[in-house]
Amino acid sequence: MPLNPAPPEDLLGLADGYAQTVQAVLDLGQSLRPGDLDLSTDCPGWTVFDQIAHIAGTEAMVAGAEVPAVDVSGLAHVRHDFGALMERYVQVRRGRHIAEVLDELRGLLAERLAFYRDPSTTAQTPAAGPFGRSTVIELLRVRIFDIWTHEQDIREALGRPGDLDTVGAAVAVDSLFSALPRLVARTAAVPPGTAVILDLTGPVVGRAGVRVEERDGRPLGVPLFTGEPEDHADAATTTLTMSTHTACRLAAGRRSPEDLHVTVAGDPAVAARVLAALVLTP
Repeated sequence: MPLNPAPPEDLLGLADGYAQTVQAVLDLGQSLRPGDLDLSTDCPGWTVFDQIAHIAGTEAMVAGAEVPAVDVSGLAHVRHDFGALMERYVQVRRGRHIAEVLDELRGLLAERLAFYRDPSTTAQTPAAGPFGRSTVIELLRVRIFDIWTHEQDIREALGRPGDLDTVGAAVAVDSLFSALPRLVARTAAVPPGTAVILDLTGPVVGRAGVRVEERDGRPLGVPLFTGEPEDHADAATTTLTMSTHTACRLAAGRRSPEDLHVTVAGDPAVAARVLAALVLTP
């Protein structure tokens, strides 16, 4: 079932979505009240200020900034090398005034948009991102997903929900749907002969399904609802129905399934394994 609204597939459409997502963070940053910067968020160890510093820092990294030479080994919430890399860009900005960090992010937005919208830049132009070398169009998808997720972290902390029907939301849901075959068959280890359907009620509406089959002795997640003719044996089906907000909090690894509202039809054990596996972030 196609997503509604659907994420853009072209470079300029994704660039516009990127601009919208970064601007939403800038607008939130400009509207903070006293005490808001120190509020804890769903990212362990990070405050609202740290979230904004992370977005600015990662955009600086994408633009070519060197890794800050700061020690983050003593921070309990840093659990692996990638987390340490991200933390260095946050740590070097702690102690700065929020206006300075917002100005930096505003300047980076203009710089990155000039690159993304340059006529010489194509979807397949090589680009470096947080996860290594890729293409511009893949980098934009990763950055939109990440920035929108952190925007939602900020909104959760502030108690100001919103932007659940934007390009950022659509890209996040599309990323989850694309990863669903792997998450169901490999991460959740759902047995062959089982089908799982993820049904989102909105604001981004869509449905994705996976049937697990055994191929060459290994489990394989076969996508359903592709529009192609399907010839599959009957499967024991479990359906998970949830909102866009719930799906994306799970995909970001921010909340446990027990803390979110999900309607399950089918095998509760399969549902529990899949819900625990719906995580895309490191």
